[in-house]
Parts: sequence; structure tokens; C-alpha cells
Amino acid sequence: NQFYMGHLAVSDGGRKTFHAFERFSRGGAGLAGAKADPLRVWLEDWSMESVGPETFPLRIRAQGDDAAIDLTVRPQKPKVLQGDRGLSQKGPGAGNASYYYSYTRLGTEGTLAVGDDTLQVTGHSWLDREWSTSALGPNQEGWDWFSLQLDDGRDLMYYQLRNTDGSAGRFSEGVLVGPDGEKTTISREEVTVEVEKTWTSTDGTHTYPVQWTLRIPSKDLN
Repeated sequence: NQFYMGHLAVSDGGRKTFHAFERFSRGGAGLAGAKADPLRVWLEDWSMESVGPETFPLRIRAQGDDAAIDLTVRPQKPKVLQGDRGLSQKGPGAGNASYYYSYTRLGTEGTLAVGDDTLQVTGHSWLDREWSTSALGPNQEGWDWFSLQLDDGRDLMYYQLRNTDGSAGRFSEGVLVGPDGEKTTISREEVTVEVEKTWTSTDGTHTYPVQWTLRIPSKDLN
């Protein structure tokens, strides 16, 4: 009864190329699935699984025709419960919410392959986990989600809900996570988001924002 989808994307800034792959499978015959203890989520030979008896470290493996990753990640900050103790309200109606937590800074190491090159890499990753039965109300059409890892050790998450009339939804919000993991909620009133550029789908039916200026004066961020 279960249907699984996986998406992998690799941006190569040096070559100015973008590689994207998707997979779909049923849970039947063990082709895809998930279990909690020990953690393992898989879609054919793509997987995210605990290396030992604890959830972390996690090993993440996936590949497409000309790109692949094999990465191990470990938290450098505690888990952040988004919204009200993990309940993130997205609209005024019953069920317009999600359960949502984040690991905003994961130490990362492993290999990244693009074309004929295989590189040893280190850096930081961000893990979001969000699930719901419904999220948006009838006057909402989507949201723009931002995640930034700043040089001073702070991490910023902010999402702005888009109403059908183009205005920002009143349930837009975010968090600023300090170097020690302390969470500070960011309200919609503290943030301005200006769309600088849009992209229209090839069939001309939908237009999406693709470049923004985001300002939070109270936190000295621009």
C-alpha cells in the first residue's frame, strides 16, 4: 500500500551544470521501505541508514547516470522543534499544520562523484523532517523556504507562505538557531522578502519566484 519517491540533485558550480534524478517504487517485495530501529530508509539502492545502534551517524547513498553521493553526517547542534514544540501551523483551518523538526548543522564527510571525477568532500548539511495530512488553506498556493548556515555559527530557517493574491500569509515564520543550539522564533513582522526574479513554466501556466532579497533588521541580517 506504500508508494515511495526519491529525488537527488547535484549542482556543479564550476562547470555550471545541474544533475537531477528521481525514482519511484512500491514497498512490495522489499523494493522500498522504512524502519525506525535501527533507522533505515531505502528506495532500491538509494538509502539513508544508521551506521551503529544510535540514529546518528547516518550514511546517505544515492546515484544517477552521471552523479553520486556517499556521505556520513553527524549533528553538531541539538534537534530544533519548529513551531510550537514541533507543531508548525500553516493555515487557519483544522489540519493546516505539520509536525516539523530540523537538524540545522550536520558535520558531513564522504565522496561526491560528478561525471568522471570522484571527490573526497567535507562540509555541513541540513536535515529537515516534516509530515502532515494537509497543510495549506484554500487561499494559499505554496511557500518559499530558506535555510542559511552563517559564518558566525548561527543558522536561519524562514518560510513565507504565498497567498493566491500574492501577499505573504500570516502564518509565515522562522527560527534563528545560535551556535549553542538556542532557538529564537522569527515572526513574519520581523522579515521582509522581496522577489527579484521569477520563472514561468514552459506551458505558461505557472510563475514561480526564483530570486529574493530577505531582510531581518532586528537580527542584523540582510
